[in-house]
Amino acid sequence: MRIIKLHLGLINYLRSELKKSRKPNEWVRFLQALGKSYYQELLKLYKELFRQFDPEFQKQKKQYDNYNQIKKDLQRCLKMLQYLDTKMQKQGISRQMRRHFWQNFYKDGQIRKETFDDLLKELGGK
Repeated sequence: MRIIKLHLGLINYLRSELKKSRKPNEWVRFLQALGKSYYQELLKLYKELFRQFDPEFQKQKKQYDNYNQIKKDLQRCLKMLQYLDTKMQKQGISRQMRRHFWQNFYKDGQIRKETFDDLLKELGGK
């Protein structure tokens, strides 16, 4: 589809440029520059097409996408934890109590599960 758009863009550009009057040497330079840029863009498209069929590229792309997904998930988790800490602070819970909560949160998996379930219910309810 992008190759078709490239050709249509080239045709439309040539139509508009052919209406302009130029000297023969200007036409030669113009067409050389146009051909060079056209072939560069076409080469980029073909390289991208061949990458799609390369198993090594697909493997690297999958790893990269997986890395980005993990990064997004971690950022969301951090935002949730920051939200929880800010919420406890607004409720007037002392710093020492919050620190004790976070220590228990780190050690006990059941507390983590309950806390995240409560957060998801609260955020889902909004």
